[in-house]
Amino acid sequence: MTTTSSKGTHPTRQPSPTEKQLIDDILLLYQLHPSEKSYSHYAPDAVFHDPVSIAQGLDSIKSQFNVMAKLLASSVTETCDVLSEEDDNSPAERKIAFNLTQRYALKSVVPGQSEGAEKTVNSKVTLRMNGQGLIERHDEEWDHEANSSGEDGFWGKLQEMRKKVDAKVVETMVSSDPGKI
Repeated sequence: MTTTSSKGTHPTRQPSPTEKQLIDDILLLYQLHPSEKSYSHYAPDAVFHDPVSIAQGLDSIKSQFNVMAKLLASSVTETCDVLSEEDDNSPAERKIAFNLTQRYALKSVVPGQSEGAEKTVNSKVTLRMNGQGLIERHDEEWDHEANSSGEDGFWGKLQEMRKKVDAKVVETMVSSDPGKI
């Protein structure tokens, strides 16, 4: 089995029942349906990293996903295939990676129109688990391109600082309580 992304074709595998439940719960976050059940899969000190932000801690992660429901009219999962990456797994690390294609539509600013501009994003999502089976790191790489970080030199360090500030601004402005969306 294979899946296609912006980077080509990748081998896939069927998720275990436990992995499928985890992925389904995480997909609800992407589909604008955040819940305590979805967030219960994260460790309190988890990190979420995508091209926009680096959210550190569960409350910050909650705010990052909760803001999506405020900005977007819809978010539809078009593809979600678990990647077969046995070569990348070490015995000490448990992770699940999947190819995700998500179609987003902004809320419209035009009266009488519910949806504005649309954008389809293909990402590689990697969930790394701790010893208790909770997500300790959630990486989303748009177009399967590695996220910039401080390890990428001066510009990478600037990007990392900007992403952390972006996450803090969202955390300050958007509640981490999914019931307040």
